[in-house]
Amino acid sequence: MSAREVIIVGGGVGGLCAALALRRAGLQVKVYERAEDYQTLGAGLSLWPNAMWAFSLLGLADEVAHRGARWRQTVMHRWDGKVLSRLDVNALCEELGQPTVTLLRADLQQVLLRALGPENVRMAAACTGFQVEGDEVRVEFADGQQARGDCLIGADGLRSVIRQQLRPESRVRYSGRTSWRGIVNVPTELIPEGSQFELYGQGTRFGICHLGRGPEGTWRMYWFLMARAPEGGRDEEGGHREAVLRHVRGWMAPVESLVQATRESDILRTDIHDLEPLSRWGEGPVTLLGDAAHAMVTDLAQGACQAIEDALVLAKHLREGGDLRQALRAYEARRRPRTKHVADMSRRAGSLRYLRNPVARWSRDVLMRALPHAVALQQLRSVVAHDFLA
Repeated sequence: MSAREVIIVGGGVGGLCAALALRRAGLQVKVYERAEDYQTLGAGLSLWPNAMWAFSLLGLADEVAHRGARWRQTVMHRWDGKVLSRLDVNALCEELGQPTVTLLRADLQQVLLRALGPENVRMAAACTGFQVEGDEVRVEFADGQQARGDCLIGADGLRSVIRQQLRPESRVRYSGRTSWRGIVNVPTELIPEGSQFELYGQGTRFGICHLGRGPEGTWRMYWFLMARAPEGGRDEEGGHREAVLRHVRGWMAPVESLVQATRESDILRTDIHDLEPLSRWGEGPVTLLGDAAHAMVTDLAQGACQAIEDALVLAKHLREGGDLRQALRAYEARRRPRTKHVADMSRRAGSLRYLRNPVARWSRDVLMRALPHAVALQQLRSVVAHDFLA
């Protein structure tokens, strides 16, 4: 395939990974990102073995792992500390030959940006639309500038401008849950290194994990709270921390102390949405990638992992040559069933985690305690052991 240049709209994890993979496939790539700069903090990110395998193919696995922390086990609790279940993540990682890593999204973006070269990403480039003109695509930006290429990849997230033009009927769905996420450096590890704790309350879920070492010997911790709430809710100015504490007062240690130690400016609140599955992702020389194509709820921590898979599969099909548009359709045909399966599993997992009815919660807790570890591990294996390049 002799494409002169691939244009990628969206410089998040998926867009940067796609740029790296496509460049390794011999294509010229330019990324356009609407943000003025990359944030230094933000949310934590989980990279399961499927994503780490992709990074090994890109030659970045060691650097990515070095920037974060290994996730070796998950311990699930009732809000008061009663253990409901344990999952030996490390056993699965050893079987697959790849770790599970937790790190800051911003740290991962910096690894990808350095590998790609900042000169290949144009910041403050808000895309307003595109036009297909013969064998070229012309992309338009809010500042009046334009870009031309042979192929356009819309990696511009949940509220994708590219998707809206391609598929105006597409529908973003509210999950019924909002999230608060915090990053904090603490003098002690608080929970065993390599562990993730999850706690379940009345319509709420709280998680804690390590993100590696912080400054001056501290431990960098990431926590999140997911809670049922009306869409579009807002906290009072400076009220994120107090809003979280209202949900978790009296919960097992170190939940309250961890939230109390977090600066208000380091807490984010966002509603959780997903995307109704699309029957088609692209048309002509244009396609979608990552959240723009298949945004999913966070309950399997696979959103970024699936975008990374997309990037490698897209590069594989374009590298194999032949007609550009046929290659894009082949990529979409390969990825749609996989991402729909993972998105559906994420929604099912979420349906059990945010129960309010006391009887339903009691039944769920009994089932969690009774579920054999081998069964839970096999459910996870079906997601993270998939050979997405086969």
